[in-house]
Amino acid sequence: MDLPAPPKQGASTQLVLGSVFTGLGALLLLAGLAQLLFFWDRTPGGLTIEPIVVPMGLILGLVGVRFLRRELGARWLAQNGLDAQAEVLRIAHTGELVQRQGVVCVLSLRVHLPDQAPYDVSVRYLMGPYDGLRIIPGKYINVKVSPKDRRNVAPA
Repeated sequence: MDLPAPPKQGASTQLVLGSVFTGLGALLLLAGLAQLLFFWDRTPGGLTIEPIVVPMGLILGLVGVRFLRRELGARWLAQNGLDAQAEVLRIAHTGELVQRQGVVCVLSLRVHLPDQAPYDVSVRYLMGPYDGLRIIPGKYINVKVSPKDRRNVAPA
């Protein structure tokens, strides 16, 4: 009996955080650049908030874009990925905990695509509380494989 995959609670969190951080980053960056361009000559002593606002906008924007890319890439792979089977060869815990419920692991998988030779790949995966029952070495799991890059694999 194969256990169903539990819902991913962090998916919407990453999408929201990515949107908020990207929006705040763009807003701070625009405010800092506007300060630089329009008020530079009118500000006594030159610079005021730009040395803080511009780097903060860049950092928040980059973090937000990273969250968005990760989550949108995962959603694209879930929707457009090729269905395949993978044998779990090994599970290595990284020691990273997420919200005291999930553990980040490195899964070594042997991916079996139809009409192709099997190949090995390692992926980082957030193991939830129920994944320890369905993802164990020696067992086959359903995976999604990117049609663009066969190394991009995610458990389904």
